[in-house]
Amino acid sequence: MAKSYETLMGAVGRSVFFRPERQRVRELLSRDARPQLLVDGVHFPLFDISMNGLSFLASRNSDGWTVGKEINLELTLHDEVVYQGAARVARTEAGMGSTIRVGLGLNTGFLDLPEFRRRDDQKQLDKDLAEGPEVRFRLVPERYRAEMTRISNFLQFYRKSLSYHEKRYRSDHPGESRAAELAERALSAVRGRWSEMQVSASRAAVEVLENRSVLLAAKEFTETVVTPHVMESPIGYRAFTKPYGYPGDFQTMLYYYDNQFEGDTAFGKLIHKFYVGDYALGAGVRSRKDFIVELMKSEYERTRRSFSDVFRVVNLACGPAREISQFIDSIGRWTGEIVWTLVDQEEEALSLAYEGSRSKIAALDCHGRLDLLNLSFSQMLSDGLPLRGAEPQHFVFSTGLFDYVSEAKAKSLVKHLYDLLAPGGLLAVGNAVAPNEIFWATEFLVDWTLLFRTRKEMLELTAVLPEGAEKNVVEEPSGAYHFLLVRKH
Repeated sequence: MAKSYETLMGAVGRSVFFRPERQRVRELLSRDARPQLLVDGVHFPLFDISMNGLSFLASRNSDGWTVGKEINLELTLHDEVVYQGAARVARTEAGMGSTIRVGLGLNTGFLDLPEFRRRDDQKQLDKDLAEGPEVRFRLVPERYRAEMTRISNFLQFYRKSLSYHEKRYRSDHPGESRAAELAERALSAVRGRWSEMQVSASRAAVEVLENRSVLLAAKEFTETVVTPHVMESPIGYRAFTKPYGYPGDFQTMLYYYDNQFEGDTAFGKLIHKFYVGDYALGAGVRSRKDFIVELMKSEYERTRRSFSDVFRVVNLACGPAREISQFIDSIGRWTGEIVWTLVDQEEEALSLAYEGSRSKIAALDCHGRLDLLNLSFSQMLSDGLPLRGAEPQHFVFSTGLFDYVSEAKAKSLVKHLYDLLAPGGLLAVGNAVAPNEIFWATEFLVDWTLLFRTRKEMLELTAVLPEGAEKNVVEEPSGAYHFLLVRKH
């Protein structure tokens, strides 16, 4: 399962000063672990955990959590005590609603997280072997089961057919590969039916969203009977396996931008091309890039008319930053100086972004600078952006990060990004559109959770901004993504 973007540590893990990584309990352990925390004999909900401490939620009105106070701690998993000992209050901070988060540091021993996970995995195996799939299968609504069976049969039919003909072509023409040709023919034949099935699956999935147990059972059923079929595609495999802990990493974005028949088999190429080419959220990645490029050109011209010699831009969670290289290709030579600040938690993404844009700047012999900030998503959301010199920015944008950020954090980030703007500067924040009938293919098929937002919900993110801010929400041309546009006055 993907980690929450609000907990992804990225470059923090490579910091000079080592600090044991904190992990949310729901990401470390299964629901069946039933963690129970006793603090001085009183139960509290466990929030996160590390080797040398943990934190829990308490009422904001509760007293007694002074820093340095010593307490007795007991932690149980699967109804077995896994730690008992003394601890001290290390910190307190505001939580959601009427709660505070209390952080504890252990006085003795440590929390053996690998052992906790191993024990949890073993308990899960024991349960799976004893119960089999029937218990959770019965939770899945009949309509949803029928849709998954229909889709599985559809995909397996074309997987078998394309595999047969790919082998036949290879036998008739040794040394030649006809996989791309087969995939292209198949896409023309099946794209309409495959699109219809995904809409039908999304409609059936609405029924399971209200009950978490049913939702988890439906996702597990999907991942058992349908997901294996799409794992032959590079994008399906990467999104589901999440090598960086989350599905929408820079390589996934490159797949979308390149929009090619990629994969080792004809069937893998077919599925890959459908998701990068036809699927609305995939095609929308390219469309929103073009939308940002046009906005950037417009803001550059506006800044030039104000007689500013420097145009400053921030690209938050930039990935490969194709917007920058495309802007350079589109505008050609420019006068004055342009300074782009590219922010991402992955060094590889920043390296790709730098190489792709630096060579174009050098070829034009124009004054352009690329400042790179390697910050984790957790840092971005909690600490803001330490920009060089803290100069006001003319254009600040983020195309995909807000798809993963809760409302409270999103509002705080919008306020921080707005504060970076120079007077007259523009903030552009992208987010996948709600409502829609395409969410099944991400949420259920490859465990890719997006926070879709309506136009009203996008505008609500500006509630913390000054009254003078000029706010609007528009859709980029494909209609898959909203953009919240805020002008500073």
